[in-house]
Amino acid sequence: MSKTFRPWKIDEPLLLPPVVQEFVAKDHLARLVLNLVREDIDLAAISGSYAGERGQPPFDPVMMTVLLLYSYCCGIYSSRRIAKACRERVDFMSIVGFDAPDFRTISEFRRRHSKALSALFQQVLQLCETAGLVKLGHVALDGTKIKANASKHKAMSYERMEQRAAELEAEVGKWFAVAEATDAEEDKRYGADKTGEEMPDWVTDKQRRAERIRQAKLKQRLRRNSGAKPKGARNPDRQPPRPRPRLSPKHRRTLPTRKAGS
Repeated sequence: MSKTFRPWKIDEPLLLPPVVQEFVAKDHLARLVLNLVREDIDLAAISGSYAGERGQPPFDPVMMTVLLLYSYCCGIYSSRRIAKACRERVDFMSIVGFDAPDFRTISEFRRRHSKALSALFQQVLQLCETAGLVKLGHVALDGTKIKANASKHKAMSYERMEQRAAELEAEVGKWFAVAEATDAEEDKRYGADKTGEEMPDWVTDKQRRAERIRQAKLKQRLRRNSGAKPKGARNPDRQPPRPRPRLSPKHRRTLPTRKAGS
């Protein structure tokens, strides 16, 4: 009897959710970051830098800001890895939709607005910390400490606020330094306009792919045949079998005999 497997429906059309935000749960980090930036953060310092209608319309700066902040909170700093996640991960799709920016656009946006983005990211972290969050993705926060201090002293000391602001500024500064260094290293390794994951043209063509695989199988078969030994050939490295000792008639009589059925 053959085994029944679960249906594998990769070729069937899908009925996707009406909005991409429903790709993730309501309490997902991607939704929190998106809502914070859209509803509670003033992005005039970034959006105001775009003037005129010349050239192709740029990506929405709100979306790009959310994308970078969410990526860094997930510990992803490489512009190439962020761009790949936008095409392959539903949590990133819930932010960018189906119009994903390429890695060069992401890198240029970070460089162009690094000062404003740094201040905005610190603002978001401070809001989350004051609201009582203990972490934002992989970023540890002091929300529980702040909440406890507030209940005791009604307000956080000015010195402590200044110290914590400096700590968050250093954390965000580290994000941008790692992102810049990672992009520079990958540009050197792959080329400024390459992702490092480019595949040859024949991969996407069914006939050419089949021909390539046929040739590869032929090469493998020829290699195996060329290395095969003819039948009856002796292996020079193999040791000859040791001769078995002959037992005298006396010793044969003393050997135990096996009973039938044992």
